[in-house]
Amino acid sequence: MMRVSPLKAPGKIFAVGVIGVGEKGLEILQRVFNTTRYQSRSYELIAINDVSTPESMGSLRAADIFLININNPQAVLAWRRFQIELPSEKRRPVLQLNQQPSANLQTNEFTLHWPLDAAALLATLDNYIIRYLDYPPGPETGSVLDRSIANQQALVTTPVDGVQEPPAIYGKAPSRVLVADDSLAVRRQLKMEFDSIKVGLECVADGDAAVAAAGRQAFDLIFLDVVMPGLDGYAACRLIKRSAFNRLTPIIMLTSRSSRFDQLKGVLAGCDSYLTKPVNQQEFRDITEKHLGEKN
Repeated sequence: MMRVSPLKAPGKIFAVGVIGVGEKGLEILQRVFNTTRYQSRSYELIAINDVSTPESMGSLRAADIFLININNPQAVLAWRRFQIELPSEKRRPVLQLNQQPSANLQTNEFTLHWPLDAAALLATLDNYIIRYLDYPPGPETGSVLDRSIANQQALVTTPVDGVQEPPAIYGKAPSRVLVADDSLAVRRQLKMEFDSIKVGLECVADGDAAVAAAGRQAFDLIFLDVVMPGLDGYAACRLIKRSAFNRLTPIIMLTSRSSRFDQLKGVLAGCDSYLTKPVNQQEFRDITEKHLGEKN
């Protein structure tokens, strides 16, 4: 068992109980947690290397958040036994680390994938303490990546030599759009469209990457291809609609299928509209202006 306290943490410390993660994984987690030690909230690692002893599991009672390696059968079994003993106030959702993304395991908004994305981990933890531990969101809540993006957006709108950059076409606040499509041609087409109207764009090539991106930050509009490697558009849509940042974000499905059955699947998944591929420029502009125009 290893417990490491952040050095000189000035504010609230949240203990993360980690079960069944190897030494390499623990080292990475500790390095990520160390980046929070001077912030208003920080994370402390409580690591259980040997899940077979009652003493080791007993140390987890001090944890505020639990992270389980779901690829470790002993860790999963130990957790199932341990959670029975948890007091009712600590019976909250657990975070899951999936070190074998190709494994046929059910994933959700609380699943972290290996190799570990530090920004996604911190964003997930920050979101978790706000939702389940009543921690008030503040300027430091959110991942390093989120704050970096916010800083970059602020720089874009800063006057240079007295010249003000033109605002985004749909309002004063800069818009942010996510596009997930495994077709490079489609991604390039949509990038050119959004560049022309001064809208920030993040492009990914599959459903898993779309869910991960939606778990890190809020978007104003999301486009999802229906047929993608890994998670298809419908599955990605369902997961994104459950996320803290993008529950209310409009989602447009990109599809070459236009049957009523496919549209019904989209409605059940939570999508807001459809665009048929190849994407018609006028239809794209109409639907984008509609949703981004409603933002402001």
